[in-house]
Amino acid sequence: MKWDFLKIDNLPRPPPRARAVTIMAGVGLLTGLISSLPSPLPDLRLDDPELLINAEGIPLHAGIAFGAGVAVMLWLWTNRDPGKCLLAMALTLMGWLAAVNTANDVMSAVVGSELFGTVEGAKANREIVGWVLAGVIGGAIGAGLTAFGSGIPAQAIRRPQGWVVIVVVGALYGLLLYPAASLDQVALLFVPWQAAVAASIAYGLTQPRA
Repeated sequence: MKWDFLKIDNLPRPPPRARAVTIMAGVGLLTGLISSLPSPLPDLRLDDPELLINAEGIPLHAGIAFGAGVAVMLWLWTNRDPGKCLLAMALTLMGWLAAVNTANDVMSAVVGSELFGTVEGAKANREIVGWVLAGVIGGAIGAGLTAFGSGIPAQAIRRPQGWVVIVVVGALYGLLLYPAASLDQVALLFVPWQAAVAASIAYGLTQPRA
């Protein structure tokens, strides 16, 4: 196996698609495992505007780890401008915060609604619907901002066939929020979501030019 694409003196370029997707999935797997570690930070929440930044179950370092992993691979494969890659990392972190807070708002809205009325089991059903919708919407938002950030150093991601796949994958894997929350195992969400979204970024990077 040749690893010339990792040499700094070469022009940045991704490896062939299958290898690129595999490598990026591995990066996402690693960052997902790091993200699943308990947060060393205390709970952080802003009051105005109300914004959750860090908590035990939704640690800030999850967004930092994933953003750093994506930024490093973009630097290796697409653009050696550190400013653009750091901006991609920052937007990925913003995507994480936006996803977390949107999911929390969706969950609160659904649970506090009159969905299913007052029949027996209505609250439990609202919670299920809330977790599902929160995961899909939050996953799409997080992936969307990650795609937007990745498109700054990587022109290939700016094409619809690049970023649409990332957003759809993020939304679909956001469905894992429900089992992750039910079992209190954040790794069930973080690991596959980050691996799948990272792999979809590699897929977009290796799209043939039109």
